[in-house]
Amino acid sequence: MTEASGRPHLRSNLARTMYNRMVTDERLRNMNLSKLYEVDELALIDDVRERFVQLGMDEETQQFLDSCFEQSEWLLTQIWHSIAKAFLGMFMTQTSVNGYPLSSGDTHHSVRWIF
Repeated sequence: MTEASGRPHLRSNLARTMYNRMVTDERLRNMNLSKLYEVDELALIDDVRERFVQLGMDEETQQFLDSCFEQSEWLLTQIWHSIAKAFLGMFMTQTSVNGYPLSSGDTHHSVRWIF
């Protein structure tokens, strides 16, 4: 069954959240990322406009984004990050938690620092 908007009617909050995540991920994958690098040069003051150098996405950035999309689909990793963030949030600010290394290679060194 679908709603008037064309989206499926989902009773479960989890199913609705997962569906919305899939739609958002697909929209981001299909987005023209070069728009993120566009600047309205007319909005810049003359002094800045004269020195402005237009940049674009390089191969390393594209590889990083591809890796992020791939890792965002790893369910167990997402669960681990959610649990770790909830635990660390008791001791650290949200900004510090977001910057805390949660991958297996980095965590080994960081856990020694905490304990």
